[in-house]
Amino acid sequence: MKLVSTISPLALLWAALTSCGAASGCEEYASDYSCSYVVDEAEYEVWFWRNLSDDNPADEMLIGRAVGLNMCRGNAQAFAAATGEQFNDRAYICVLMDDGRRKEKHRLL
Repeated sequence: MKLVSTISPLALLWAALTSCGAASGCEEYASDYSCSYVVDEAEYEVWFWRNLSDDNPADEMLIGRAVGLNMCRGNAQAFAAATGEQFNDRAYICVLMDDGRRKEKHRLL
């Protein structure tokens, strides 16, 4: 009796990719991208929720763009100050853009 190994081609591909580092996302930000890319290099749309306590989705607005999470948070803080809004970390979100498409949502940790 001859034993034959039945390893699926997908399992082999996954093993090859992970051993080469191709699947090296950022666990800290639950991202498919590297941590350094998410924090420092990615382009983001900056969204802000005015009157956050009202919990009205109509109050969310695109306020600009940023490169990196520090700039994204800073833009949201500046917008809050300029409009007299109370800033907190729930009042903004950074939407990672890749080739003109929205991919992931993040905030500076």
